[in-house]
Amino acid sequence: MKKALTAAAVLLLLASPLLVAQSRDTGAIRGKVADEQGAPLPGAAVTLTSPNLMGTRSFVTDANGDFRFPALPPGTYALKAELAGFGTYIQEAIRLTTTTTLNIDIVLKPAAVAEEITVVAQSPTVDVKSTETASVTLSSEILRNIPYSQFTSDIVNMAPAVNNDTAYGASSGTGVAWQMDGVGVGDPAGGTSWVFLNHNTIEEAKVMGVGLPAEYGAFTGVIFNLITKSGGNRLSGHVEFLFQGKQTDKPAGLWQTSNNSAYAGDFPDITAPIDSMLDVNFQLGGPIVKDKLWFFLGAQMFKEWWYATGFPEADKYNEPRGFLKLTAQLSPKTNLSFSVERDTYERTNRGASATTLPESTVLQTGPEWVMNFNLTNVLSTNSFFDVKGAFFDGTYNLEPKVSRDVAGHFFQNDDPEMPGSGNKRHFSSGYWAEHPRTRYQVNASFTHYAEDFLAGSHDFKFGAEFERSIVQDHYGYTGVNHRYYVDYWYPEYGYNGPYLAYEYAGYNFDTRFVRLEAFAQDNWQVTKRLNISLGLRLSQNWGTAKDVPGVPWNTNRIAPRLGFTFDLLGDKTTVLKGHYGQFTEGMYAYMYDRLNPDVADRIDYYWDGEGWSEYNRTTHGVWQLDANIKHPYLNQFTLGLEREMFKDASLSVTYVNRRWKNPIGAWDDAATWEPVTVYNSALDRDFEIYQLTSGDVHDYWIGNVDVPRNGIPVGLYRKYWCLEVLFNKRFSNRWQLMASYVYGRAFGNLDNGSSDDVGYGIGSADNYVFNPNFFINGEGHSTNDPTHMIKLQGTYVLPLDITFNAYLHAITGDAWTTRVRSSRLAQGRVTFLAEQRGLYHYPMDTQLDLRLEKTFTMAGKYKLGFILDVFNALNADTVTSWGTRAGYDWYFDGDYPSTDGHELYGLTLPRRARLGIRLTF
Repeated sequence: MKKALTAAAVLLLLASPLLVAQSRDTGAIRGKVADEQGAPLPGAAVTLTSPNLMGTRSFVTDANGDFRFPALPPGTYALKAELAGFGTYIQEAIRLTTTTTLNIDIVLKPAAVAEEITVVAQSPTVDVKSTETASVTLSSEILRNIPYSQFTSDIVNMAPAVNNDTAYGASSGTGVAWQMDGVGVGDPAGGTSWVFLNHNTIEEAKVMGVGLPAEYGAFTGVIFNLITKSGGNRLSGHVEFLFQGKQTDKPAGLWQTSNNSAYAGDFPDITAPIDSMLDVNFQLGGPIVKDKLWFFLGAQMFKEWWYATGFPEADKYNEPRGFLKLTAQLSPKTNLSFSVERDTYERTNRGASATTLPESTVLQTGPEWVMNFNLTNVLSTNSFFDVKGAFFDGTYNLEPKVSRDVAGHFFQNDDPEMPGSGNKRHFSSGYWAEHPRTRYQVNASFTHYAEDFLAGSHDFKFGAEFERSIVQDHYGYTGVNHRYYVDYWYPEYGYNGPYLAYEYAGYNFDTRFVRLEAFAQDNWQVTKRLNISLGLRLSQNWGTAKDVPGVPWNTNRIAPRLGFTFDLLGDKTTVLKGHYGQFTEGMYAYMYDRLNPDVADRIDYYWDGEGWSEYNRTTHGVWQLDANIKHPYLNQFTLGLEREMFKDASLSVTYVNRRWKNPIGAWDDAATWEPVTVYNSALDRDFEIYQLTSGDVHDYWIGNVDVPRNGIPVGLYRKYWCLEVLFNKRFSNRWQLMASYVYGRAFGNLDNGSSDDVGYGIGSADNYVFNPNFFINGEGHSTNDPTHMIKLQGTYVLPLDITFNAYLHAITGDAWTTRVRSSRLAQGRVTFLAEQRGLYHYPMDTQLDLRLEKTFTMAGKYKLGFILDVFNALNADTVTSWGTRAGYDWYFDGDYPSTDGHELYGLTLPRRARLGIRLTF
């Protein structure tokens, strides 16, 4: 492993000076200066200014009249062009977002004397050179006005085709690549969100994943990149207070209603969750030295209280956050930024429920440090170099409220001396857990523009990424003997107390890996209307596990990218885009962490009247990694049409086709099965399933499961396609609107739940190992398969400085099907699909969220706003989860008519109100 690290470091250091358009957290503006006859004007002085830019950028047009401004931070820009003998041209309100290149053509008119002409022209809304499509920039105007949870990881779900942290058919967990200022900050264990920022430190959020060039990798869903604020040449501040009371707070009926009336007769214990929250945050930014050094400071205290039905205390969240960013213009061509965040995620009474006593919950703590830096050097008018780095170190620990030496108990019925104690957890949570994480990442890239070279003009970009992550997971049962007890009182037979015990000393996983990637891409302008994008991305991954010799994980891939854009009308308003690409999955510890050998046996005991007798033992066993394992990746083809409709508005239609390759899973080469027939009385049907016949003999393997393996009769696959329509009107003339409709289908025999693509999503009964019962009716719709997704987010500024904001989302529910739970077999009970996977869907969940804000301006620069948010304004009562096991939690005898016989497990949250005050200057 040391050799691998050394090689990676050497390669990165060698590549960096050679790796010198836009980057992940910047954009670019380019164009041509010509006279009224269309003849290019060389020597024109073009100047660019912005509140988000230190100083000004200047460019003297070349022989073709072209100008280029690369590596620009997102924001609003003004462009000025001057040339002797011509009037001065000024264009303002040019809105630039990350990863986009705006093309602005300037026409200068002859003038006998110097004069300025301020142009109120359309700021381009269509990028005619990039193959990237279906991407969404959630600007500060949207994030500041549209009501949402104010939890930054939830922002991604505001984008089209994204729901429940899944995007375009990808699995939850690994499906979103979480980034901050262009560098990854996701959990290296399984890809879920890890770093939670103060929402008011965000300048803009970018969601992208369709048609991306070779610069982007290590994802198979979408990239979600948060760009943090930087301050400016003017001192500015923002103080915000948000509060939501619980249902029982006064004034009665304001804070929360109930939406369970349709189901209350069948399920009287199902009540609306009672929730209360408080968010206080403060931001200040400005110059330390004008045009040289800026600062931005943010602080937040977020608190939330959940009151579970039947639990006497609040499930409390306490999340303090502090953020500092410094941005320096080291020279006219060199910019450096550095940020640091310190936050803590604390939770009391995690696990609260009607069947859990307060002493049986856990305390969650999650302190962390997050650091980012970025250095950009514009080497010349045609070249620039960019290097980014990121680091985070944190953990989340789950500690029992009492000592780890106290064992947990579950009372199946009442202790005669403790009335009401039955069906409850007592004395301790019964478990503890520690999950430290450390991640280092460095990205470096070099961009060079070559004009009239090899049959056209070329934007070349070369780069490399280095990631080093450390994932540790520790878990065990509490008690001196690491046992969890089940108690039963049977006084007529003289028996009282524990009769079952489950012993598990736990596991200690220590998994470390290195990901090294390099890319080369060329955006080739063949003609004024045709661009071709070519690229390759190379990935090399090394992974180790404690006490496992060598480097067991060693995979590499080459991922090609090919795309085109064609300006259909030649006026930069209508562009046809197509792209094919392979996207290599990120590197995650979950892919192979079961190789860690430090895992105790799970032992089950029963009380025989004199002592504890063992009746079942589950061993972790020795796991092996297939020597021919290949890294997972995504095949993607897209075709899209984008059209500038009118000023500040665009419409796009995009077709996306995806197929996931090389999925990872686990199997048991020593396992054998025999077919058995089981009868389900609720369905009055026999089913043939499979009983394990090999006993406790195991030979566990991890590898690719797209081909048959022992217990895997057919290879696993998942495919997805969708048609997406997106209308986007930027904020201007007092209104903004983003509207989207997505019609899609995710299908296969590999589901897209949490970590399904890396082998951890199929259940824990058999150590997450596939078996033939998984494939019974196993092909069909994936769980996260919203057939229809409609989202509308809009703002309108009414008279008297009253802002009206609305967010309407209507999304088809998850897919589900009928399941059957068998009687006990040799391997225990088996739950299998009685009908085709995903045959049904939960109903469409339609919710309308509203915000009203009245703003008062004081002393010319202070703005005081009063906010009212209403979530689920129509009080929808959509079912999100119910029982699907025939005869077990789905009945056919007339019970539960409100849900057609299903046990009710989940409803959408009812109408809630939130009040806020914010002061900005």
